[in-house]
Amino acid sequence: MLHYFRRKLFWQKRRARLVYYSTAFFFVFGITSAWAMSEEEFGKLLLPGKITVTNPFLDSCDSKRECGRVFKLLHAGIDYRARVPTEVRSPVSGTVVKKKSGSKEYEPLKDRAGSIIVEVTGEEKPMYFLFLHMSKSFVKVGDIIKAGCIIGLTGKKGTIFPHLHVEYKEMRDKKSIWPTPSLKTIEDIKNRGNISPVQAV
Repeated sequence: MLHYFRRKLFWQKRRARLVYYSTAFFFVFGITSAWAMSEEEFGKLLLPGKITVTNPFLDSCDSKRECGRVFKLLHAGIDYRARVPTEVRSPVSGTVVKKKSGSKEYEPLKDRAGSIIVEVTGEEKPMYFLFLHMSKSFVKVGDIIKAGCIIGLTGKKGTIFPHLHVEYKEMRDKKSIWPTPSLKTIEDIKNRGNISPVQAV
């Protein structure tokens, strides 16, 4: 009888230990996975309604419909299918700035790509969110905006198919703020200071 109780106690302790470590494991890794936002979830910060990612970050475009004349390039931002017009919200707080290309500077939407650029608040290095193909801007250069603020409306300026292109860029020099063209290697894109917009929120 004593042997039976010892054996029962042994299995109870073992079961309790297993439950403890399993709970700790799922707690740590569950929180970690919860922090990892998907591109679809990120899109819900930007656009209302159903979100569809048409071209993910670092995706390879394989058709003329996606790439134009040049195939097999990597995408430096995220594309979301969006009706025109749809309200676009900034996922971060920051300041609206001019787009720079060499010696030229463009106000919001005055460039060929319909861009609105937000310099992120609180970063040591200059960090920028770029929103492209917009049809209308509700902000002007110098405006200080908060996360969730409506900055403009989607459009199809500079593209055939209406969609919102979002980029996040760390400027390693101050020569230009410009959408990163699709490039052939991940290293090329990283050298231009691009990371996934999802990692920046």
